[in-house]
Amino acid sequence: MGKILEDKMKKIGLLFGILLLLLINVNAQETLGPDLVIDSLSINPFPVEPGKTFDLTAVIRNSDTRKTINDLSFSIQESFPFSLEGNKIIRFVSLAPNEQVSLNFKVKTDISALRGVNELKIDFQEGGATKYISDPINIDVETTALDLSIVSINTNPSIIKPGDEVEMILTLKNTVPVLMKNIDINFDLSASDTPFTPIKTTTKRSITSLNKGTSKELVFNLAVNADADPKVYKIPLKIDYEDEFGNEYAIDTLTGLKVSTEPYLQYSIESSDVYNAGNAGKISIKIVNIGLADTKFLSLELEESSKYDIVSVPTVYVGNLESDDYETADFDIYVKSRGDELPLNFVIKYKDSFNKEYETNEIINLPLYSRQELSKFGIIGGGKGGGTLYYIVLIIFIYLFVIEWRKTKNIPLALKITVRHFLVFIKKVIKAIRLKTLNDAVKAIVKFIKEP
Repeated sequence: MGKILEDKMKKIGLLFGILLLLLINVNAQETLGPDLVIDSLSINPFPVEPGKTFDLTAVIRNSDTRKTINDLSFSIQESFPFSLEGNKIIRFVSLAPNEQVSLNFKVKTDISALRGVNELKIDFQEGGATKYISDPINIDVETTALDLSIVSINTNPSIIKPGDEVEMILTLKNTVPVLMKNIDINFDLSASDTPFTPIKTTTKRSITSLNKGTSKELVFNLAVNADADPKVYKIPLKIDYEDEFGNEYAIDTLTGLKVSTEPYLQYSIESSDVYNAGNAGKISIKIVNIGLADTKFLSLELEESSKYDIVSVPTVYVGNLESDDYETADFDIYVKSRGDELPLNFVIKYKDSFNKEYETNEIINLPLYSRQELSKFGIIGGGKGGGTLYYIVLIIFIYLFVIEWRKTKNIPLALKITVRHFLVFIKKVIKAIRLKTLNDAVKAIVKFIKEP
């Protein structure tokens, strides 16, 4: 608060001083030659800014009560930082005693004008006689420009990834011919979501002085958290500095640092109802996001092949898949090709968190098995009922045997009776399913057992 008040008092004091100088010029009726006086002087706009024009208006009066002044010409002395635009000479045929005339000059201020009070003078000449020059007119030059330019903020490497160590390079330039000093730079990394930590240096740096037209690079070393989310992080930047006249300035701005990483997806067979050629069934594809970046608009398209037919729709839309998560996509196919495995050709499309598009071609191999392997694994025709049926038959046989043994107390006889009853049971089952060939075979077996 005290600093703001002090700045305001400085500006008020400077303005008062300039107005006082102008009033002195007017009240003293500054002379321009032996007979002319400057009654008033005005500048518009005020204060004057570098690179812009302003109107200088002076009211001149012939102070001689008897003499008429003829062939008058007026001009402005052009010297840095002021130059005339438009009419450079204003002429009057005559000026009667006590008569007033108004002079209006359009003056351009150089872009490199120094801040503070600069001097300007008016010339007057009567005919070809002696040229008269006014006393210096004080013109205050102010500017709203900061004059200290942030040329660039770059990083090395240019693409920042989670876990990286990064150099952030700030380039400053003094754009005016005035010394800048006591330059304090501060990057604010205190926000809770900021994944950057300064290493080797702090986020505060200072420059003692910066001469006109010169540049300075400052390097800030940062470490990026290994689990940083891929996105753009806003970093506040504040720069405080002074010019050679002690005027204080501040720059408050933001810069952005982009952390990015490519999505990393992994694919596998989750489950399958298809085991060999000539079979149709469902396959389930598992997609796991093992990277740090989330994916959006994920879709899988199963391409046509001579080795299989696609029974279901060929494209499955999955949607969003976050980091460390998985989804599945199901397809129905008919296998035409024999072999140990069936290559499934997929086109996979998705976007990352910055809407960058990705398209990859993936081959996922589906294992196929022979009839011997299916029998070994207890799989029949793509099912798992073979092993179960075997145990059911065995349990029924043991149950019948136990009943007959309890009746006869003779193991060989009980076994023979059990086999006979079991074959009768099988015969009834076969008859029920109308398998004539197997029925005849069972009859032959029963007849053989009945023979003495």
